[in-house]
Amino acid sequence: MELQAAIAKIDRYSSVEQGDKVEIIERPHGGISIIMAEGKLCGRCSRTIAIKTVHSILNLIASGIHDGAASRTVLTSINELHQGKASVNLAIISCDLESQSIIITKNSTTPVLTVHDGKVDYLRFDGTLNATPAFTSSVFQFEIEAGRDFILVSDGILQAGNQSMQSLDLKVSVESLFEEDIPTVQSIADSILSQAISLDLGRPRDDMTVTVFRISPTPSSNIRRECVSFPIFDIN
Repeated sequence: MELQAAIAKIDRYSSVEQGDKVEIIERPHGGISIIMAEGKLCGRCSRTIAIKTVHSILNLIASGIHDGAASRTVLTSINELHQGKASVNLAIISCDLESQSIIITKNSTTPVLTVHDGKVDYLRFDGTLNATPAFTSSVFQFEIEAGRDFILVSDGILQAGNQSMQSLDLKVSVESLFEEDIPTVQSIADSILSQAISLDLGRPRDDMTVTVFRISPTPSSNIRRECVSFPIFDIN
């Protein structure tokens, strides 16, 4: 089997202050984790809050702390440090080779899609996600199973098209990608992001992030690969 992951991300149009942050880390006992965070300070986007959250969780996971405990620790710290004026929408997806499982940790109702044998569905979260305080997290664990995809998105994807009374039906969108053949993880991420940008008429009204996680039956060659595309705009 082989773990495949892809991320597609764009910042909010014409704004110097963004709120989304996403990072990848190798786990200390094997596997990887992807951490997505959207920070808010006094109701406004805050990249500082998001970066602080992600980097703190990266450090805890690297130290061997379980995802759920790392999430609760960092979110509680952010809440206390900013006296309740800061919040974070957080999602962590991990392939943990020590426990032989896929672990998803979330503190928001932003949906996660699962794809298994071509069937697309939403991962059902329990009521604890609506609980207060905001640092309450839910953790879900799955066996590592070939042929399963997980798709995580940020709020910007869900809210795309709101100004024109339109919205992206994630389930229908992903189902259409699997109609003829199995798409690559990058093509799934790119397609969802492209549709969301189009709904906002090419000018995203919020940061948009899509993360796709797949356990492929393809035998591993024991070579690890990473590919990064990062736009650099003229700052002069």
